[in-house]
Order: sequence, then structure tokens, then C-alpha cells
Amino acid sequence: MKIANWWEITTPHKDIIQGRFDESIFAADLGDVIEGNAPLEYMDGAMFYEKTYLTKGLKDLLESVLLRTDDNGQGQSVIQLQTPFGGGKTHSLLALFHLFNQGEKLSHLEVIESVKKSSKVKNIPKVNVAAFIGTHANALSDKTPWGEIADQLGVYEIMKEDDEARIAPGKAKILKMLKQAGTSIILMDELMEYVVKSDRAEEIQNRVMGQTLAFLQELTEAVATTKTSVLVVTLPASTQIYDENAIQSLNKLQTVSGRVESVVQPVEGIEIYEVVRKRLFQDLGNPKEHVKAAQKFFSFYHELGESVPAEFRTSEYRKKIEKSYPFHPELLDTLYERWGSFSTFQRTRGVLRLLALALGDLYEKRIPSSLIQSSMMPLDNTSVKREFIKHIGNEFDSVIAADIGEKGAKAPQIDRQMGSEYAKQKIATGLSTAVFMYSFSGSGRK
Repeated sequence: MKIANWWEITTPHKDIIQGRFDESIFAADLGDVIEGNAPLEYMDGAMFYEKTYLTKGLKDLLESVLLRTDDNGQGQSVIQLQTPFGGGKTHSLLALFHLFNQGEKLSHLEVIESVKKSSKVKNIPKVNVAAFIGTHANALSDKTPWGEIADQLGVYEIMKEDDEARIAPGKAKILKMLKQAGTSIILMDELMEYVVKSDRAEEIQNRVMGQTLAFLQELTEAVATTKTSVLVVTLPASTQIYDENAIQSLNKLQTVSGRVESVVQPVEGIEIYEVVRKRLFQDLGNPKEHVKAAQKFFSFYHELGESVPAEFRTSEYRKKIEKSYPFHPELLDTLYERWGSFSTFQRTRGVLRLLALALGDLYEKRIPSSLIQSSMMPLDNTSVKREFIKHIGNEFDSVIAADIGEKGAKAPQIDRQMGSEYAKQKIATGLSTAVFMYSFSGSGRK
């Protein structure tokens, strides 16, 4: 049974093929969207949803908010999105922002029809949407979170005095704001960043400390008592890149929001495979070819017997290969779990950026292979190599160059010494590349 090469079956998005994709398309920023400075595929709601894979977590989130705002008392009132960096938090907020800002304009999309059908909500309700993005706000001079939210909801006069005094307004006034604004969704992204800045600003200006935390507690309690208001807050799941004061702030935020909130995981398990494929390929080709490739590897692993770990010889792993096609699942797992454990890698976003760079290179080279494997990562490509180096240190640049990434390197030399038939397969280069891929982990695994 002849198995086609992955590049004969699939077609990456045009910008990846042409090597001119904008890396910012993998760095979603709700603030940039609101200000009109984001890439088109984030600005345009229809385009955003066309390139978004509907994970179970994202679907549950959209359904919950639809039910809550449909005036039937169902759905969660306070939702916390907490994942590692790059785990889909901001993408989820963008999904909510576009759905309730553009409403029925997006109803024709298959993904929205699916959400409406499962939630049994016939029409997307008219909703006031307010968003506060901590990284975009100046804690010294901009409006406070309560002032900004009230302003976007069209009821700033209620909060004007408290905003100018920079003192948390209290639950009664927040309830008044929510009642006057009507059905509302409040999105708060990068809140921890703002708390850190706000604490410092309060210290400099000799003001009462902890106003943002006080407001968040008042807001969560107030929203929970309403029937059609929703608060969605993002918090990082990791404290690795923060100092001690920031870690204390995160613990306080988790304590405050945790009293009434529901935690949602936007991306879980092998859903990352679908997210990656949706974002990188315009056409994945005939699914029957995916099955053929999976069966080829499944049979091969069975032939190898005990030389291969038992999990690779199960029917579940064969299905896993189908789900990850044209990538070998081991490549995606290594990037997401091992390299993704570096606090600087940003999980989904980092995997997408790195694979987009590698995919463009590999698609141009057309190296015969039914799947893209760890051994094929083009470490001779400067951009791809840089994506790895920045997480492990510049000292490894010369190591890669000496062993793998340049014509005079040791592995390519061994390939040439083995003769032309072996040289074409690049066995030594592939093995050393795979060893490199498995040699690093932010969690200390070696």
C-alpha cells in the first residue's frame, strides 16, 4: 500500500507557504482588537471564527454565557479562565467579544450554529460588552477598572466620583451600574499585570492599598446576584516569571475570584492537535489518507514489538496519529509538554509560531515522508533554531551548529560517510535532531 507524502495531501495557509506569515497572528490581544490595531483575522469576527477550532472548553464557555444572557437564569455568572501562558485564555475572550458584539451577523457560521443548537438559544441576545485589559491600562493616569467598565457600559456618571478618587466603589454602587446597564458581559484580561502596577501606583501616590482587589471582590459578588450579567476573568496558572510580590497578588486574586467563580480550561488534551491543524492548514486533504498513514506507523510499531513502548502499539495511539496528521503526535506532545513547560514558551502560541516557521521550510524542501516527525525539525533554518535557542540560552547556538545545523557539522558528515543511499535518508541528522528535541524541559526533566 503506497502512502503519499504529507505535502501531497495537505496545503498550508498561503502566507506560510510564501514564507511571509506575520508572527503577530499567533499573539492574540483583546486590547489591540478594541483599539483597532490587531491583524485582520482577529479584527474580523467571521474570519476569527473560521480559523478557530471549537474545543470542548470554548464551546462550554460560549454556551454558558449564551444561557446566562438569554434571560433564563441559567449559565455561570463569574468565570475564571486559568491556563498556562499561551493556553487559550485571550482567544476565548476574543470569541466572546466578537460573538456578542456582532451577534446575529455571525449566526450563519457553522461553529455558531452548533453552539446555539446545543444551548437551545434561538437568537444571540443583545448585550452590552465591556473589556478591561490590564496590560493596556496606565495605573497612574488612566481610568480605574471600575471607571473604564462603567464608561464602556454607558453609565460612567454612576462611577465618576469613585473613579476620580481612585477608591473602589462598593457593592451597592456596582449593582446600580449593572442594573442600569442591563444585560452585560464584563471581560477582564491580564488583571494580574494591572494589580502589580496598581499596587505600585498606590504606594507612590500614598493612597490606600488594594483597591483593585477590593473592587474585584465587590464585582464578583455583585455579578453573582444578578440574573443576566457575566464576568469573565483571566489569570495565569503559573507564577514562574513573576517576583514574590506578584505571586502574592496572584494568590489574593485567586482567593477573591475563587469564592464564586467557575474555572474553565479552554484547551485540554489532544484538542491541541485540532487547534494547530486549523491554524496552520487551509486544506488537510482526504481523511482516508490520514488513516492510511496512521495504519502504516501502527503496523511498523507492531513489527518492532518490545523495542517500542507499549502505548505506541495500541489502537488508541493509531487514532492519535490520525488526529494529529500530518504531524506525528510525538512531535506535538514534545513541543507542548516538554518545551511548553518553559515559562517563556507560551504553550499553544509558541507551538504555532515554531511549527509555522518549520512548516514553511519543510513544504518548500518536499522531503519524502508520510508524517512530519521530531527528527525533521529544520535546525539549519535560522528562524526555527532561534525559536528554540531563546528558551535554553545562546550557548547552545554553537552546539547545534557543530553537531547538526551546518554543512560541516558532525551529523551531516556521518550521513555522507555512510554512502549515497543512507545520506539521502539523513539518518544521523535525524537522530541527533530528535535527541535535541527531547533534551530540554522547563520542568527539569532531562
